[in-house]
Amino acid sequence: MKSIVEKAVRNMLKLYSPKSAERFISGYGSQIAEIAERYALPGSFIRALLYTELIRIDLLDLFADLVVRLNLLRGTSAGSGLLHKRDSSTGPGQIFAHVAINAANFAAERRLASYASLGLPERRLDPDDLQDLRLVWTRLNRDPVFNIELSALNLISAADEVTGRIGFADYSPEEIRRIYTRYNGTVPHITPYGEEAYRHYLRYAETV
Repeated sequence: MKSIVEKAVRNMLKLYSPKSAERFISGYGSQIAEIAERYALPGSFIRALLYTELIRIDLLDLFADLVVRLNLLRGTSAGSGLLHKRDSSTGPGQIFAHVAINAANFAAERRLASYASLGLPERRLDPDDLQDLRLVWTRLNRDPVFNIELSALNLISAADEVTGRIGFADYSPEEIRRIYTRYNGTVPHITPYGEEAYRHYLRYAETV
């Protein structure tokens, strides 16, 4: 009963309905297309990811973002618990700053992108460094296009990790489910999130 009530409450707090999520994705259609072309990543992969994340964002996510913003501004890193958070999943791709930093480093190492092309300092970034974390989290939170691009790079990194290759033109349905699952977490099995994102991927792929 408790989980049903919690789910109902969170649904009441949602910031994006399915229709508003679609409007957001449509509004950034040209930027998504540019990012997709830049990284040879079908736009349907990105749109499905964004839709899956957007319809999950609620007021509790905004509260977590507020706590992180205050802690990063104050340079707070000590302690534990919600009020001491210095990173949170944020923006349309709901990506953590430390995850985005790892994705940026991956892209630079594989020569998919340079730090300069991403508007970042031209050096390897450190996900444990408070200044790097502050810089990247703030941009993820305030710049939707930057957020979408780093989310796309994290999707590519996840694909390489779980399949051993980067080749979005020939992934199997199971591999795609595993890629989305890895974007969302580190469990070894395909999750309901991975299944849901895959269904949205099929829906967007059909409209191409």
